[in-house]
Parts: sequence; structure tokens; C-alpha cells
Amino acid sequence: MKIGIIGTGFITLDLAHRAAESGHEVLISNPRGTSTLKEIAQKMGNNVKLVTTQEAAGAEIIILFIPREDLEVSIDNLPDMTGKTILHTNNPIFNLKSFLSTASGQSSCDLVTSLLPAAHVVKIFNAIEPTSSQNNKKIEERPKIFYAGENRKAKNNVKVFLETLNFSGVDLAGYMN
Repeated sequence: MKIGIIGTGFITLDLAHRAAESGHEVLISNPRGTSTLKEIAQKMGNNVKLVTTQEAAGAEIIILFIPREDLEVSIDNLPDMTGKTILHTNNPIFNLKSFLSTASGQSSCDLVTSLLPAAHVVKIFNAIEPTSSQNNKKIEERPKIFYAGENRKAKNNVKVFLETLNFSGVDLAGYMN
């Protein structure tokens, strides 16, 4: 599977590394330039390529990490994203309206969804490492990543993708009532 990364940060680079190790073709683009990523990409192996934003946007799943202040301009420069699965990674978990930079009170994920209405945006949250134990023996569990979105097929694609990265995906839809 081709995985596009648009914008880089700790979460996206970790996901890129895991995806490359799992055999996915990873296309990394940073709207602010990729020159500082050459050494990192080389360390991730042959499955990782530094590409243009247009090329990364052509992947089956696109992981998006763009600073809020750059979202509108960056998204305006993307090709048609109709039907694409977009993993959105840069939002606080809590509703911090007092810290948002717009008068609308929109979260970054809501802004991405409004700017890409024909795409399927799925919000993912940080991993939680398992700490279960039974009879003082550590039980082998996958770290959990929580996700939320509207489109069932896109969420299923995200769950399958996360499983290939050795994560256990947890859909928050079952917990939001």
C-alpha cells in the first residue's frame, strides 16, 4: 500500500518508519521543504521516498500534519482529494477552544474536513502503551491508537493500516454517545 505523508512531526515520522518496516511504500513530503529529511529518510530504508506534495497526495492513505496557520494554503495546493482517506494527526484530544487561533472555534480537524469535503478525514490520537499484567507476567498486547471519523470504509482502511504497523486501532464511535 502507498502511504503519503504531508507534513512532518514526531507522529508522522514514527508512522512513516513503522509503515516502511511493514513493507508499505512511504512517500514523504513537507510543504516547508524536504532537505532536512534526507538523512532520516535514508535511515528508514528503501521503502521511503522524499517526494512533492502532489506525489504524496496520490497515495492510498494520506497522513496529514500541517500547522493550523498553513492549512488553508497547503490544502488549496493539493490535487483533487475526492474519496481519499486522510489521517489527521494534529489536534489536541481535549476541546481547547480558548487556545484555538480562529474566531470560529473550529478544531483543526473540523477545518481540514471543511476544506476537503469530498475526502474521508479520520482523526487519529496518540498511542497508549499496554500495561496489563496477569500473575505478574506481562501480557503481550499491541499499543492502542484511537481514531474517529464519519466514513465507515475509510475507518476500516485506517484500522487495517494500523494493524500492519502493530497497533490495535480503537474506533471512538462506540464510545461517543
